[in-house]
Amino acid sequence: MRAACRYPFDVPAEQVARSSSAGCANGEHKAPVTHHDHYQTLGVAPTATADEIRQAYRRLAMRWHPDRNPDDPQAAEERFKRLQHAFAVLKDAGRRMAYDAERAAPRGGSSHGAGNGAGNGTGNGRGAHGPRPAREAWPHGGPRRNAQGKAGVDYLCETSIALETAVLGGMASTRVRMTVDCLHCDARGIRMMACKPCAGTGQVRRGLFHAYGACERCAGRGVEPAPCDACGGTGKVRVDKALRVQIKPGVIDGTVLRARGMGGAGIDGGPNGNLMCKVRVRKDRVFGVDGLDLTRELKIDFVLACLGGRVPVVRFRKTVMAEIPAMTRSGTVIRVRGMGLHDRAKQKTGDLLLTVVIDLPSRLRALTESQQTLLRELGRGAGE
Repeated sequence: MRAACRYPFDVPAEQVARSSSAGCANGEHKAPVTHHDHYQTLGVAPTATADEIRQAYRRLAMRWHPDRNPDDPQAAEERFKRLQHAFAVLKDAGRRMAYDAERAAPRGGSSHGAGNGAGNGTGNGRGAHGPRPAREAWPHGGPRRNAQGKAGVDYLCETSIALETAVLGGMASTRVRMTVDCLHCDARGIRMMACKPCAGTGQVRRGLFHAYGACERCAGRGVEPAPCDACGGTGKVRVDKALRVQIKPGVIDGTVLRARGMGGAGIDGGPNGNLMCKVRVRKDRVFGVDGLDLTRELKIDFVLACLGGRVPVVRFRKTVMAEIPAMTRSGTVIRVRGMGLHDRAKQKTGDLLLTVVIDLPSRLRALTESQQTLLRELGRGAGE
């Protein structure tokens, strides 16, 4: 991943692998995918046993491991990945059967989808320019791809954070519903099942003399493609993924964080979609929010209210000093500038607004008789 891709999401590597293949969604398009024959990749015959395939993979994996090819590690890594993918398909009996059926399918048409059956006499539009995609082996064919790439879908999610996290920054958790490749069918959308007319034998009885011939439905292979049960034939499944979201200091309620290229995979070489996460800030027990301003009550005693002075105020993990003017009345709002929320987009910072509440003794008996006398004298003096 290039340094230019700055994601606010801390996502496991396996989760990003498919969605970030198109790089940072900056208009780039993936190069066309080159399909390799898995048997040729491993250097074995299509009739090779499972042990022969395993031995060939181990031998070639040792040879092409990037650590063993310091002169050209990039080419070695590409070859090593092809080996891994080929082995993953051929070591699984079900996936190998599906792959063999795809290899044995009649050749597909030209790169533009044209053709009139020339070369095979079937009259079904299949030319001789390469194997058909697996979905085109279905009776009604698969979906046609557009000539131009299409951008992947955007994934949307929402996370709820405490006001303290919004002010100081931190990490938040969320879940997002994503579309990923189906692992049961290797994203092909099909599985191989026994052909019903021939009961999986590849042969059917013909005529009155009980002669047997190749089954027309499965072309003598004994198996035919069917939609994958796990993905319904789409090759994709919807899953919930847990994400960790990085919250920078000063995030306000309703902010939408965007991670470019971490949405749905692009279609036919198109760019990936984006991952959009809306931030909701929960109410705090002490502080309120008014735009970019933080608000709270400030309790002071009547002596400080009369004489004035400085009082410490805890703003989450930071302590600020508030100036109380002399003869401050209850309900007065004291403003501490620059101690509110910070809007990164507009480069504006709010203030901390303190509403004064004069905290009187709960019982008059808490004062001594001499203190009560002084208060009466103070009251008479203030009234003159």
